[in-house]
Amino acid sequence: YYVKDVERKGKLLRLIMMLTDTTSNSGEADKSTCIDPLPPMKYVYFHMGMTGRISTPDYVPSLESLSGNDTFPPPHTHLIIKVGKVKVAFSDPRRFGAVSIDSNGPLDSQWNTFATDALDPDSSLALDGLIGHRKGVKALLLDQRAIVSGVGNWIADELCYQARIHPDQAYLTNDEVKLLKFHLDNILKIGIDAKDNDFPKDWIFHRRWSKNSKTQMKDRDGNTVLFIQSGGRSSAIVPSLQKNQKRKRKKPESDNSNDDVKNMNTSATTNTKSIPKKEKALVKKRTRTSSGKQQNKNSKKEVPPLRIPTRRSKRLTK
Repeated sequence: YYVKDVERKGKLLRLIMMLTDTTSNSGEADKSTCIDPLPPMKYVYFHMGMTGRISTPDYVPSLESLSGNDTFPPPHTHLIIKVGKVKVAFSDPRRFGAVSIDSNGPLDSQWNTFATDALDPDSSLALDGLIGHRKGVKALLLDQRAIVSGVGNWIADELCYQARIHPDQAYLTNDEVKLLKFHLDNILKIGIDAKDNDFPKDWIFHRRWSKNSKTQMKDRDGNTVLFIQSGGRSSAIVPSLQKNQKRKRKKPESDNSNDDVKNMNTSATTNTKSIPKKEKALVKKRTRTSSGKQQNKNSKKEVPPLRIPTRRSKRLTK
């Protein structure tokens, strides 16, 4: 097999392996050995977990728990891949990661449920799902199946800080989502190119790790940094810049047919208002009398009018 392509969805990597010579394995299974032909394509999955690393002899990514140790293969290496003279090691000290070659295994099903990677060209369209959503923006970004995959806790904090949006803000506007798209692309590209967390000094990334510090943390401009719970995770925010605005979901616009009915009703009321009071009274009398006659015509038997007997005077009796 040879590596045809490498794909990514957040912390999940997938190597697409193609069979080098498909002609020898394209026929039926060998009846003498009962060995099935090799599939023409296989997937190899790498889940990076919390501390997963892919290292080469030329570069070993640093870890805070293993600072200063850049030997190859690094400690806690679980797999070494060799292709000619090239070597690649997969290590994971905390063992939350995984490697799988099974195309029908748990990592394969997880790949299918994950959303588009945040650096994928289609991620811009996927991020439009944040517009008008009733859930907080950080909770949506941390959910790898909701909008995009590949946004972790510190990236979400940095994104909300640079976009000046509160992590619990719901019902985002179109302009706010455009701002998030710009900063997310910028943060991810700078973060990938940077080595050993050498990020820009004005990022809140450098302050968020001092949660338990006794001194009050401030950003580079002197604004106070506070820590709250958002999306189920500890979050660093600057309250003076990131304010949670109370919003309500906008009702969908009505159809034209409903608008026409409303216009007819309003025109009818305005027309009646323009009629003088005397003419209104005459109209009411005519409608009452006409309705009464109509009821008498439709009835089977006419009810005679009720006569009230009057008392005769004494002069007529005499």
